[in-house]
Amino acid sequence: MSPPDRGALVVVGGGVAGATAALTISRHGLPVTLVDEQPQAGGQIFRAPTPYARRHVPPNHEFAGGDRLRALLAGSRVETRPATRVWGVSPRMDLDVLGPDGIDQIATRALVVANGATERVLPFPGWTDPRVIGLAGASILLRNAGTLPGRRVVVAGAGPLLFSVAHQVMELGGDVVAVVDAGRSGDWLRLGTALVRDPARLRLAVQWMTRLRLAGIPIHHRAHIAAVHAATDGLSVAVAKAGRPGVAFRYDDVDAVACGHGLKPATLLTRTLGARHRFDGVGGYWEPETDFSGRTSRAGLYATGDAAGIRGAAVARLRGLITGHAVALDQGAITARDFARLTRHPRMLLRRLDHVSRTMLPLLNASAPLFRAIPDDAIVCRCERVRAATLREATATGARDLNQVKAWTRCGMGPCQGRMCEDGARGVLAASCDLSPEEAGSFTPRTPFFPLPLAALTGTFAYSDIPLPKAAPL
Repeated sequence: MSPPDRGALVVVGGGVAGATAALTISRHGLPVTLVDEQPQAGGQIFRAPTPYARRHVPPNHEFAGGDRLRALLAGSRVETRPATRVWGVSPRMDLDVLGPDGIDQIATRALVVANGATERVLPFPGWTDPRVIGLAGASILLRNAGTLPGRRVVVAGAGPLLFSVAHQVMELGGDVVAVVDAGRSGDWLRLGTALVRDPARLRLAVQWMTRLRLAGIPIHHRAHIAAVHAATDGLSVAVAKAGRPGVAFRYDDVDAVACGHGLKPATLLTRTLGARHRFDGVGGYWEPETDFSGRTSRAGLYATGDAAGIRGAAVARLRGLITGHAVALDQGAITARDFARLTRHPRMLLRRLDHVSRTMLPLLNASAPLFRAIPDDAIVCRCERVRAATLREATATGARDLNQVKAWTRCGMGPCQGRMCEDGARGVLAASCDLSPEEAGSFTPRTPFFPLPLAALTGTFAYSDIPLPKAAPL
């Protein structure tokens, strides 16, 4: 059943999934608006590089893929609204946005959420030092700005982005001091076997690993950063091995630490709109429940790409394509027979690549046990400076779900809306109260989704413009 004929067809997120969905909808003759917070479309993988990066970063498939995507959008009838952030959404799916022209509202009759993923970072003592950067942030700095986070870098965390960032540091002439990987070497071998079905990703993986091995860079599997301390000549990084007490390795004179522990779907929009979600135990995250076309439990609301579950760029493109056809079907632009014909080959490719991506998820979630054992003195919530010890005190006095912990400690009440601290807080709560992640739950989203400038809400005015009521008679 189609939603009422009101408003626009809107796609939120200009990455590979969102742009592909918008282009597909447009090709069916339907007007569609693409809202993206970046100045140019491309998302995380195909983010537009700066002119400096064009000159200093060697040509790569991300640059080429992003240029093709932006050229397709420029030559299409898709209405793009760049540099525009969604800060709220009404029960009727009307989007509150902030763009170059200020505050606006977009009424929708169908909404495709394709706003990608959020990085998880395991809290440890010292992770709030400004020289500690997320893997995703480091990748943007390296690939899209052509700038090293530091000359000597420790790369740590979980998932393929770990080795991608290490490769990028070396590509720009930096020194990778060590790679600290939470995963098991056997899991990487299983992924390598699965990658036979995805030759493009297999070639990249072989290229990265070969270069790291030839450079003699130490790679510590089943390991994690125990602490980072500021020292006279930079950072001192303590590395621990899983199942072993104490510090196994220490690296001094480090300029920066690039650290990330996998990805999770960005679900603020879908949760605010009341779509059903499920916990993916393999990936270790909440994701919206969707059918193969991206339809959620709410009519007119779709989730696609990594916003529907982490699978990588190749799967995101196929998901966006199928979702675009599904929107056209639901809007009456094509028939069910057309839809089956148009999606037959993409669905076949999707099944093959999705198997590879599911094999990757345990590596992305390899740090899950560490989230349950965060040291007491580690800050979990950066915005409100809440330590793990404070969260454990709350559970000891009766807190039994994340929102109760939030109310008692202010963890998750800061500008990031819990995007940085939710996984750490959930791990502490689950371990302290012997709860499953599903029982621990998630923070309830609230608007605005990010801090708004007061001037955007009030506009420009003079105090003489404010109508004042007459004084009450004496």
